[in-house]
Amino acid sequence: MTEPSGKIVARPMVVRACGHQQEFQHYTVDKYRAQRLAKFQQTRCAECAAKLVEEQQKAAEALPKRGEALKSLPAGTQVSLTRQPDGSWAGTLSAAGTSVKIAGSAEAGPQSIVVALARLWLLESGGGRE
Repeated sequence: MTEPSGKIVARPMVVRACGHQQEFQHYTVDKYRAQRLAKFQQTRCAECAAKLVEEQQKAAEALPKRGEALKSLPAGTQVSLTRQPDGSWAGTLSAAGTSVKIAGSAEAGPQSIVVALARLWLLESGGGRE
C-alpha cells in the first residue's frame, strides 16, 4: 500500500484503538482509503503508543535477567518441553512445590520458553527473595 498524494478533500475525526479521536485525511485519489482507515482505527495514537512502550520497558526492567532467573532456580528443578502440532513450544516447570505452565507462540523457541518459565516461577513462588 502506497501513501496517497494529491489534494486532501476531507478531515473527519476518527476514534483510534486507544479511544482517542484523531483526524484522518481523505485524498481525492486514494484507492486504499478503506484499508488505511481500518488500520488507523486499529492502532493507537502516537501518545498512547509511547506510553505503552514505556510501560513495557519498565515491566521488562523489573523482570530478572535471563541468567539471574535460571541461576535462582533451586536444585532438583524439573522442566518439561513439548512441541505442539502447530510448531509452537509449551512447557512446565516444577520446583520447590510450585509448578508453572506456559504455552508459547510459534516464534518462541525452547530457550525462551525455559527462561519465561523460570521468570514465572520466581514471580509465583517468591523464589530468590530472602
